[in-house]
Amino acid sequence: MPDAEWLKPIVSDSNKLKREAARRRKPHQQDSVAKSVLQAYLDEGWEEDIPLKIKVRIKKPWTHDEKLENFSWYLMYLLGYPEISSGRNFQVKIQRKGAEPFNKQIDVLAKDEETVIVTECKSSARITKKSLQKDIEEFASLQKPISNAIKKHYGNGFKPKIIWLFITHNIAWSKPDRERAAGSNINIITEKELRYYLQIADHLRSAARFQFLAEFLKNQKIPEMDDVKVPAVKGKLGGKTFYSFVSTPKQMLKIAFVNHRSLNDPAGAPSYQRLVSRTRLRQISKFIHGGGFFPTNILVNFTAKSRFEQIAKDEDTNVAFGKLYLPCKYRSAWIIDGQHRLYGFAPLSEKHLNQNIMVVAFEGLKKEEEANLFVTINHEQKSVPKTLLDDLEGELKWGSDKPTERIGAISARLIGYLNNDIGEPLYGRVTQQGIAPTEKTCLTVPALKDGIRKSGLVGEAILKKKEYKPGPLSGTSDFDTLERAREVLNSYFTLLSSSNVKHWESGRQGYLCTNVALQAYLQLLGSIISYMESDKGLSARELEPNDLISEVEEYMDPILSWLSSASLLQMEKTFKVVFGSGGPREYYFKLCQMIRETISDFSPEGIEEWTEEQSDELIFEADRKLKELNIHVQKTIFDLLKLKYGTAGEAYWNKGITDKKIKLNAYQKSLDDEDEERLPLENYLDFIEYKKIVENKIHWPIFQPLFDIPEPGEKGYSKNVRWMERLNELRRIPAHATEKRSYKTSDFEYIDFIYEEFMGRLKSVDIESLPSIDA
Repeated sequence: MPDAEWLKPIVSDSNKLKREAARRRKPHQQDSVAKSVLQAYLDEGWEEDIPLKIKVRIKKPWTHDEKLENFSWYLMYLLGYPEISSGRNFQVKIQRKGAEPFNKQIDVLAKDEETVIVTECKSSARITKKSLQKDIEEFASLQKPISNAIKKHYGNGFKPKIIWLFITHNIAWSKPDRERAAGSNINIITEKELRYYLQIADHLRSAARFQFLAEFLKNQKIPEMDDVKVPAVKGKLGGKTFYSFVSTPKQMLKIAFVNHRSLNDPAGAPSYQRLVSRTRLRQISKFIHGGGFFPTNILVNFTAKSRFEQIAKDEDTNVAFGKLYLPCKYRSAWIIDGQHRLYGFAPLSEKHLNQNIMVVAFEGLKKEEEANLFVTINHEQKSVPKTLLDDLEGELKWGSDKPTERIGAISARLIGYLNNDIGEPLYGRVTQQGIAPTEKTCLTVPALKDGIRKSGLVGEAILKKKEYKPGPLSGTSDFDTLERAREVLNSYFTLLSSSNVKHWESGRQGYLCTNVALQAYLQLLGSIISYMESDKGLSARELEPNDLISEVEEYMDPILSWLSSASLLQMEKTFKVVFGSGGPREYYFKLCQMIRETISDFSPEGIEEWTEEQSDELIFEADRKLKELNIHVQKTIFDLLKLKYGTAGEAYWNKGITDKKIKLNAYQKSLDDEDEERLPLENYLDFIEYKKIVENKIHWPIFQPLFDIPEPGEKGYSKNVRWMERLNELRRIPAHATEKRSYKTSDFEYIDFIYEEFMGRLKSVDIESLPSIDA
């Protein structure tokens, strides 16, 4: 029987664990209180949720530190740990020689038959760089007393492998702190890794424990796998040693590891696998449970040389037959192909876990060779998503002699670095294969790679793409280029993000940190550097990253100033561009135009042509809006007059139009049409005559809610209809176009303003409900 004095409270009842999991999974904490004390809770930040008969259900969002603890606890639950600490006040009794025992609060503790997970959580409301030295040293000093407490609780016969975790959120780890943690055998999990583990645990449930333990117990022995041997064939394929053998899922799950793109190997090993698909896993599990089997091999790579006892050998094929000793360490068999087929067995019964499966294992392949095999196998079968292939290019094509592949590999790795740099603007903003994107995490590798390529920042492929020309961020080697570009782009995007944090953090909705926007800003950076080099006679490649960014910032000032005060409506109006390949180009030239307003000779390639195209588009839009305004102004005036006077005997015309000259002009114009083509007289008025009708003092109360539009930037007068005079003048431009009669920039802005104002009022006002309509 466990001694409850040492670890408390700890829960092993499955129903209690399920209830606590349900509570911690929710986005807020809940409670039910008497109505008489409700106000006291509301004063403490609780919100009223659902009124009950006697009580009231209330809720309050978890604090950031509570959320982190909940996620950490819930991970242990999803991983299938049968015993987990309960609540936020779990205590471990600490006893040191020569000192009084005391209780120490531990955030999360989980235990199974082989392992114990001890977790410390640290969270910050905002991303911050802070020293964790004190916390790490305190956690390290408690390792031995906590180990002793675990032995006291479960008895000396229980000798688990203890995994020490330090889970953080919004904390940028310094290199010294990482080294301190590693020196004390403390494993770091940031929010990125936590998200990955939660996702894979949600997909695999208890089967994910194998992947989790493989990460933190790598190279440690698995007692159950000592001296496990299977019949095997040994040979060579492509000069590489391979083994073909029959094993069981139970054996392979213990030693297998999948290096997913969503995690990346902390030791720097290239990673290539997609995250497992929950739907596919369920289908496979159902298929196996129904008696199905796969006549294909699971392909793995043994990370170390394996022991093989030869029984016989065929000299002609150089193939040997014998007994293969399976690796006996965690993470010693890296899955190249077949993760779904293997993990599909995980939730099934012992009977299924002991079924035979076919395995082919290579020995000692480099990770780049693994990745090439993965792509070779999968790209021609169930197609590998383009996003994953783009992501993989940084591993598969690194060091390529082909310029386009070289640039693609540098770009892919660079994007990975930018996405993983905690505390930097693009941290966690790039979508990962198999993990659903969000409004904020919406950037993609292919789009950013395309932006880097077009910018020329890390080089260009010239002379029919046979030669590599270094870019302004290039270093003396590809690794130097990677580090230099990483530093410059992190600083460059910091300029943008800090200019308007709200829009940057809004992701898709903010029009600032999106695929289209960043492609445009990358191209802009290339253009600014090119202009700077000719303007100041500097060489970007000779400048240190900080000096280069200082130069760039000077030219970026018009954009940064505009961004700092731009509303969401302004962002949308200015930068909401068409979806598709033309979007980044449109966004880019709009940015260039902002700089040109201050630096007139800033003329990147293509800007003049775009300006001409833009003029045609603006003219077309202006013409269209003027035509629409003319139609809706006329229709609205006479709709209102018809509502006031009716249509019988043309009363709306006879009573509504009090100016005899207007009536006469309309009548005379109507005579130009044949009788059968003649329209009602209101269709023969000039636009300027609409103004006279609207401002007539008898009818002004009717028209005021819709037509009273003060000039931009003015407080206005008792009647604000000058805009109708201006529109009357502007209508002459398309009606009587000449070489010298054309729109000015201010005309486009004015037409847009009136169009938005008038059409907006039409949408928001129900003319039939206007109080002044009654006669």
